[in-house]
Amino acid sequence: MTVADMPDASESEIVVECDLDAAPERVWRALTVPELVEHWLGVQPAGEGDGAGPAYQIVEAEPFSRLRYAWRDAGSSQPDSIVTFDLAPLPGGGTWFRLTHGASADRRQPVAANSNMPRAALAA
Repeated sequence: MTVADMPDASESEIVVECDLDAAPERVWRALTVPELVEHWLGVQPAGEGDGAGPAYQIVEAEPFSRLRYAWRDAGSSQPDSIVTFDLAPLPGGGTWFRLTHGASADRRQPVAANSNMPRAALAA
């Protein structure tokens, strides 16, 4: 996957992009080794710890290019959001890094099928 192949973010997502000095393999390790994830992001794998802080579960992994977490905030039993990490190698050994944080499918607000149409005037 290349940077040009990345989907655009929706209005309900937070997106952060940057270039990192570390190689994609090293960034991948920081996002998949629980001790490193806790140190970098301050979050523990779901089912570990006392439940007082946020937790994550890996739900998709394409080594060195895409990783997706189901993210649960403290006190919640269901994932509140999905966090996607997209990685691509840069010339010189660095990594292009994109984090997309959006609502999980369970938390998204339903949208009416005709929401793209103007409101109809009420008949008198």
